[in-house]
Amino acid sequence: MSKHNTIPALSENHETPEHHRIEPEQLRDRHQLGHCYCTNCSAVCFHTHWYIDPEHVKRLQQDKDSKAVLCPGCTRVKEQLYEGEIVLTNSKCMDLMDEIGALMKHTEGACWYRNPTARIAVITKDEKSLCIKTTTRALAEKIGKQLHKAYKGHLEIKRVPEDRFVRVYWTD
Repeated sequence: MSKHNTIPALSENHETPEHHRIEPEQLRDRHQLGHCYCTNCSAVCFHTHWYIDPEHVKRLQQDKDSKAVLCPGCTRVKEQLYEGEIVLTNSKCMDLMDEIGALMKHTEGACWYRNPTARIAVITKDEKSLCIKTTTRALAEKIGKQLHKAYKGHLEIKRVPEDRFVRVYWTD
């Protein structure tokens, strides 16, 4: 077989070709009929992908052909469809409630920006523990890992594959 008939193998560092990638800046200029935005959180849907773009939302809200809907994240919160639960029973939990709350909100914001479906849906508190329900498994795991990284303690992640659910326990 000659060199000219062989097909080079893709390297492990191979990236998607430039013409297959769509950057948010390109999306602003490619408005098409049928786009939609979330009336609750202002996420934008373009070719079945939800993303955050405040400038695009403003234009869609003024366009009579765009649709105002609830995004998958807001729908999950409304219909109480949760994929993750974080149970905090660490003794530091009640002493550091403000810091832990800020860490969780920061983590949620970072995940939400990449995936508008990821949300903290419900937070319940009693005298010894805090329970947080999330709309995605990845967010629950990420919050648990961030708490463990910042405050140590014991982190246990229990995945239930048949239910698409994860429970994260952060204890002493």
